[in-house]
Amino acid sequence: MDKINSRILLKITLLVIVEIILIVSSFSVLAFFSQQSSLGNTINIAGKNRFLATNLLLQTEKYLDGFSSTSQVAAAINGLQFNIVTLKQGGIISGIDLKPLQSNLLEMWKTIYQNWNVYKLSFTRVALTHQLRARLIDQPLAQMRFESLAYNLVNASDRLVTQLGIQTDRNSQNLMQLQILFAILIVGILVLILYLVTRMLKPIFDLTQATSKLKKGNFDVTVRQKGTDELSILTESFNSMTASIRRYMRDQSELTQKLEETNQKLNNNDKLKNDFISIAAHELRAPLQPILGMAEVLRRRRTGEEKINTSGKEDIEYLDIIIRNAKRLLRLEQNILDMTKIESKSLKLDKERFDMIEKITNVINDFSNDLSKEKIELVFTSKHKSQSEPILVSADKVRIFEVISNLLSNAIKFTANSDKKNAEKRDGEAVVNIKDTGPGIKSEVLPKLFSKFVTNSPGGTGVGLFISKNIIEAHGGKIWAENYPKDSNSNSNSNSNESGNEKGAIFSFSLPLAK
Repeated sequence: MDKINSRILLKITLLVIVEIILIVSSFSVLAFFSQQSSLGNTINIAGKNRFLATNLLLQTEKYLDGFSSTSQVAAAINGLQFNIVTLKQGGIISGIDLKPLQSNLLEMWKTIYQNWNVYKLSFTRVALTHQLRARLIDQPLAQMRFESLAYNLVNASDRLVTQLGIQTDRNSQNLMQLQILFAILIVGILVLILYLVTRMLKPIFDLTQATSKLKKGNFDVTVRQKGTDELSILTESFNSMTASIRRYMRDQSELTQKLEETNQKLNNNDKLKNDFISIAAHELRAPLQPILGMAEVLRRRRTGEEKINTSGKEDIEYLDIIIRNAKRLLRLEQNILDMTKIESKSLKLDKERFDMIEKITNVINDFSNDLSKEKIELVFTSKHKSQSEPILVSADKVRIFEVISNLLSNAIKFTANSDKKNAEKRDGEAVVNIKDTGPGIKSEVLPKLFSKFVTNSPGGTGVGLFISKNIIEAHGGKIWAENYPKDSNSNSNSNSNESGNEKGAIFSFSLPLAK
């Protein structure tokens, strides 16, 4: 069986031991009191010696006067002897169970016994002298002698009685002092018991109050821990439990808040998704209608269903419209695929070293062919020392072409008559600026312009700028946008010589130069 290690049990055991000591002490006091009663009986028997000695003297005097016999005197002597012997040894006498005489009183008892023995021997000698009656002149002398012997016997008994009385008084005083001491001890032990019980009940009372507060919803309650006993361990467990509840509620509150925020984000994303689906459907429908319309016209002309009154130049224009809108569909499809790759973190870069100026020139040439029928002019200027000197970067050609195309396409939507581009080297970076002459970016759209499904155009999908931002950042570069003219506090990347009266927006991105 395992050893029980309990401080509370130890305290209870201590209280039980104290109670046992109290009980034993009570019995001891009663036993001592009973002993005092026996000492009183001894005083009574010792005092009886005086009466027996006086009776012996009376019988002796009668014997001397001839009024008593030797047997009567012998009976008185034997009675006194029995009383003296019983006084020492103890026993039943006169219906009293007498205790043996204490050792410190034996010397006085011996004096009584010796005086009795002298008296007995003196009477024996007198009794054996038959001429005593004949010589009457000796009778007063013998009487005086026996009176002296009886007086000695009575005095010895009185001294024993006196000593017994003194000892009884002393024992009574000691008993009184012991009772007072015992009463003080009882009161002290009761106070100690009350203190220990109060200390044991205090943590229970505190725990009860704390539990009541906890039941009412106050989870900030704690109980002060004192000691190392089981109640202290229980208090520590209670405090740990309340702390766990507080942490759980805090975590639940944070989780609820996160869930609400996530739910709000999901709702926003769901709204953005629905908006994107609506915009994407519109964007898909816009190029599909001319493609289908022009294709049907060409088909009817080739099958003879429609009489051809125009030259083949008009057919070429129809084919150009079909090709242009097909490219528009291709860009939309490519943007959706790129967005999916970005969200799944599967966008890969095939980097190579190339000239940024050459890449921008190629994009402009492609767009110039598409804009040949529109009143839009694309202007490219290099802020580099020599326009013939390349600006070399290490990047994915296809992805950078896609970024420039997205930014250029976005600028063309808002350009009335011209669109300007420039490129330059600056602080170890290649910086490209694309400026349009449109109305600029709305103030509420500008902070979140590069987020998914956010667009400044009522006909845009809000995907191109999001894709461009992720491609540029994947190369270790930066992309930004601002309205023109810019505030004095904004960092300008455009030509400072341009007129402050111009309107529009500037889209810029930077790439690290190739080492």
